[in-house]
Amino acid sequence: MDSNQKNFNLYVFFSTFARNLVELYIPILFYKAGYDLPSIMIYFLLIHFISLLLDYPCIYLSKKFDNRVLSIVGIIAFCLLQILLNIKMIGIFSIILIAFIYALYRRGYWIARRYYNLKVIHKDDISKSYSIISIINQIGVIVSSYIGALFLDYFSLKILTVISIVLFLFSVIYLYKLKFTHEKNDIKIDLFKTLKKIPKEDIFLFGTYELTTVVKLIFPLFLYLYVKDTFQTVGLLTLFTNLATILFAYFYGKKVNGKKNFLTLSLVLVVLVFFMKCNVTGILLVIVSFFEGIVGKMHEISMSKEFYALSKKFEYYNYNLAYEVIQNISRTLMTLVLLFFVKDLKIMIYITLLVMLSGVFVKFKRARGKDFDI
Repeated sequence: MDSNQKNFNLYVFFSTFARNLVELYIPILFYKAGYDLPSIMIYFLLIHFISLLLDYPCIYLSKKFDNRVLSIVGIIAFCLLQILLNIKMIGIFSIILIAFIYALYRRGYWIARRYYNLKVIHKDDISKSYSIISIINQIGVIVSSYIGALFLDYFSLKILTVISIVLFLFSVIYLYKLKFTHEKNDIKIDLFKTLKKIPKEDIFLFGTYELTTVVKLIFPLFLYLYVKDTFQTVGLLTLFTNLATILFAYFYGKKVNGKKNFLTLSLVLVVLVFFMKCNVTGILLVIVSFFEGIVGKMHEISMSKEFYALSKKFEYYNYNLAYEVIQNISRTLMTLVLLFFVKDLKIMIYITLLVMLSGVFVKFKRARGKDFDI
């Protein structure tokens, strides 16, 4: 492991730890502040739609200047978001404002992070490199969510806000230790040309995969309302999920491939586990949450292998923009359907899972995750 990989892994750990102290519980905080389910769904819709609108400006900013500049935008937005969550605000303006700041923070953070992901991952062993990053990421998540829950149940959001901001700012030290020169090029950002070159099956695959985010955003509120109304319940189940994720990534992550049959198997298992999670309680819910970590990581690693293998055939900025647009269109459309046609959280999850499952019917024209020519 070279110095760039070490510094990037430390950045991922501390930033992930800081983000997950509060982020998982934002929908619950909205609910406790007096927002109803339609208002919370509007918030979800806005963060996806605003993210879509921010994709091009953020990619342009990272190309024109440097991804560190983009990360600074994300850092400022993150700190502002934590502060806003401590201010009692009711009404559509509050939803729009927090959704905008949240989307800005996520775009600044993830677009820059994905760029450095691509830089530190070795082309000759994508599964191994990504597994290491994935393990570091999950170690950051595994206890932070539960610590956040304890603070929210027994102490205060204000104390948690200070801890979160301090840790996030500390992580930036390692980001700025990365030794990458800014790659200046005259290649024009052309979204539609790039989308035409990406195999259609991959576009559909990426789009359906990103619907897992829609499900994961809904689930904390579902658990809070239908299992037990404490932050600890959500945090503890998340802890079991992340523990399983780490174990799987460590022991089996390097063996995961991007073959069609593996992608199909992992997708079916993810849908099945999420379905079971909606319908079990007690110790069975803990067991299902543990298996969620295993099958979720199977699907994520196999998809990421495909994502990074495909990226080597494209100019980075155009490819990253194309992926961002695919994911946010997918999330926006799905959330829009749920908002206008469904009023029950469980039915929302079921419908999203059915759409995700359509990915098993995609016919591939080439070996998954393998080198190929556009």
